[in-house]
Amino acid sequence: MMKKVYILMATYNGEKFLSEQIDSLLSQTYQGWKLFIHDDGSNDNTVEIIKAYAEKYPNKIFYLDDGVRCGGAKENFTHLLNNIDNKFDYVMFCDQDDVWLQDKIEITLNKMLETEKDNINKPILIHTDLKVVDEELKIIHNSMFEYQKLDALHSKDIRKLAIENCITGCTVMLNKELFCISKDIPKEAIMHDWWIGLVCLKNSGRIGHESTSTILYRQHSINSVGAKKIDFLYYAKKIMDAKKIMDAIYTQSNKIGLDMNFLEVVLLKLKFIVSKF
Repeated sequence: MMKKVYILMATYNGEKFLSEQIDSLLSQTYQGWKLFIHDDGSNDNTVEIIKAYAEKYPNKIFYLDDGVRCGGAKENFTHLLNNIDNKFDYVMFCDQDDVWLQDKIEITLNKMLETEKDNINKPILIHTDLKVVDEELKIIHNSMFEYQKLDALHSKDIRKLAIENCITGCTVMLNKELFCISKDIPKEAIMHDWWIGLVCLKNSGRIGHESTSTILYRQHSINSVGAKKIDFLYYAKKIMDAKKIMDAIYTQSNKIGLDMNFLEVVLLKLKFIVSKF
């Protein structure tokens, strides 16, 4: 029996790239999916594009038209998590401006099914690598993990993951066990993907990483997060915001229930920074 995958897309003023992204979903090799979209008050043609696709593909694409304004990507994804039915096996997240490679769902689902064999009834999160591309989809780097000098093993150690997130939400698939314990994302969470990863590990779950790049991760002037090249200038620019970042990590770590003091957070973060050079 085909597994049912729900894809959640949070949109805001995404008219420029939205059609290309939805078309990449429609072209997937695995077709056991449904797309749920919630818009956060766009003032461009985003909603019109969504409605046109929902009308054309009424069994695949659903627009949650409730007028709710969430105020950010984390809040918008949280709203989606709490406003879908439970007729799914797995949930994925989708940004409005990327392009999914044709076998993205298939590759991620295969990794999920493989991981589930040895982890029956446990919370599970699967994430993959990404190809970093420019606005015109020209390759900047074939691996975001190499480009950002991320260590995928950090997603298996809750204290390391608490300090540095290596899980990119638009590559994530979570099973229903993890969905049920992570869908209520608190205000203390920095981002939905980071929080869900921490919840998974905190509840004796498993996080699996697929080294294959399954997505064209578009970088442009209005990215809300995006991939940043990690070098000395990157960190020099971050110095002014260092205290704010450390406070946020410390607050999120304590909210999830980790016994970490502020000094430990600072020292571990500095250790990770130094290790990249």
